[in-house]
This record gives sequence, C-alpha cells and structure tokens, in this order.
Amino acid sequence: MAAGLQGVGGFPQNPYTLISSRDATLVPLDEGSYPVVLPPVDDPEAMQRWEPWVRAYVCQAALLEPLSFAKIGAQGAGIWHVETTVAAPPDAPSALSTTPKPLARLDRPAVHAFKEQVKKVLSWADLREERTAEIIAQLDPQFAFWGSVVYLHPSRTPRTLELMNIALLLAVNVEMQFKHALACWRPIEYSAQIQPLITTPGHGALPSGHSTQAYIVAHVLQRLLDLPDSHPVSVQLQRQSARIATNRVVAGVHFPADSMAGRLLGETLGEYFVARCKTGRNWTPRFFDGTVMTGHEDLMPPTQPLDGPNAPDFYKPFGAKESAAASGVLRYMWDKAIKEWEDVRFQ
Repeated sequence: MAAGLQGVGGFPQNPYTLISSRDATLVPLDEGSYPVVLPPVDDPEAMQRWEPWVRAYVCQAALLEPLSFAKIGAQGAGIWHVETTVAAPPDAPSALSTTPKPLARLDRPAVHAFKEQVKKVLSWADLREERTAEIIAQLDPQFAFWGSVVYLHPSRTPRTLELMNIALLLAVNVEMQFKHALACWRPIEYSAQIQPLITTPGHGALPSGHSTQAYIVAHVLQRLLDLPDSHPVSVQLQRQSARIATNRVVAGVHFPADSMAGRLLGETLGEYFVARCKTGRNWTPRFFDGTVMTGHEDLMPPTQPLDGPNAPDFYKPFGAKESAAASGVLRYMWDKAIKEWEDVRFQ
C-alpha cells in the first residue's frame, strides 16, 4: 500500500485525489441532494450525529452547569463544599429559581497527620520494585485495568467507554477544584527521603485524582450492569480501584489520606452521575472530615464502609438523600451504553 495522508477510519485525506475523483464522476447541473429534515432544537437524539469528543463536551456542560463550589467556615480554616442547584419550573418566581442540594464536602487533615503518614509512604516504598510496571501503566486512564474485570473493547463496547470517559471528565473537573482550594502538600514536600518513583504532578495532593477517578468508574460500571455491591464483579471493581489508589502511595506521590478522600468523592460523584443519567436515582451527600485523622489510617475499603455505623470517623454523611432531573443528553448516552450489555446475564 502506498504511503499517504490518512484520516479517521483510514479514509484518504489527500485533497488532490478527491478533486480528480469528483471531476471524473459528477453529473453537470445535477442539483439533487439528500432530503434534509432538521431535528427539534436541543434534541438528545442529535447526539448520534456527532463525534465522541463532541458528545463528551456536551455532556460535561450538562453535568457541571448545576454545580457550585464554596468554603464553609472561618477564614483560613473551613471546609470546601460542592453542591448542585436544581432549577425550578420556568414560570417560578425568581427568588425560587434554584434550590441548592449538597453533594460533597472535604476538609483537609492537619499537618501533624500528614507528617505521621510520611512513615507509611516510606514504608510502602518497599513495594515499588514489584509494582513499577503497574504504576507506569496507570499513569494514563486505566481502561485496561477496568477491562480486565469487565469485558470492555473499543469495537464491542464503544458507548460504554464513552460513558466512562464522560464520568472521568466530571471527576477531573471537580477534583481539581478541591485540589486547588485545599492546597495540600505532596509527600516529597514533607521529606527528601520519599524520592518518588515518578514525577510528582503539579497540583495539590488531596483528594487523589487517581482514587477519585477509579471509584467513579467502578460505581458507574456497577450501576450500568445493575450489580449489587456484594456481586463478585462489584467486589473486584472495588478491589481494582483500591489497588490503583494504593499504587499512587507506593509511587510516593500521595498519602493514604489523599486516596481516602478520593474514594469518598469518587463514589459520591458516581451516584450524582447516575442520577443525572437515570430518572429516580439519588446520591448521598458525604463529608470527608480530615480533621479527625491521626495519620495512622490505611486505605482498606473492605473494612471501611462509606456509610453506616461501621464507617470510620472521617467518613460522614450529611443531610438526606438527594436527586435531580435526568439530563436528556446523559440519558441518551446511558441508554446507548446499556444496549451493549443486553446479551449479558450476570448471576
């Protein structure tokens, strides 16, 4: 095959070949064309016509538009908080146009707790040699690791992968707000002996982005496949998320506390994401209270439930369960992804 410019799907992009082909095949003065029927304005079905990256941006606008971020508490202390505002009907009085609904709160641990966790980061560094390949492979989105638990393939499940990518973009947008606001230092800034295995990212430590993203994906996949938390696939997804989060501590770029905060944020954002995709779903507002941490805590999801009487002190629900109207474009993406699993019957 001769070398040449290639476009998406292998279509030739050399304009000279297209010019000669048109000149040889067009019928002069033939004004015939495809029948054009424009869809209704803001029709979710129009999503079918766009490229995946366009759909991702449209969905991000739907997910992020209701979210607002604020500090709660005294100047210099305080909790960083995200909530969603749910619009009232168009004819509602302006004073009633939005109703805030809490989503997640994070408060950072004290410096003494981070200093105590330096010991854990140094201790976990002993695992670097055996985990180096994993750590490097997990620098980019961890699709291969999730695909090793749930059968994902670009040709077989393209819409599921799109949905995961949209969830990841939501996680990145929200986690960066927290990282900036809380401005927690990285392990390398506490001890010169950390010597991270990889380059320390140029943003705040808490919450861990890898942890947030791993747990939001795990939650979305569990709900997409309609699996209870006790199902073996769900358990394996949770264990994979914990492994990804822990590897960032092993690499020397995060503290365990960062991963614990990321887990709470990822799970809560996952519930919010599903609620925006499916009518009737809700989320539990949660609070990561880092101020109660001593620094001796470890990331152990099987023994650290997020909710209920057995949850650790730093995981605190607040308020009642909340819900929001499903977005048309997000519901469209969810329904397309679900169709890829119609022939799968989990026991």
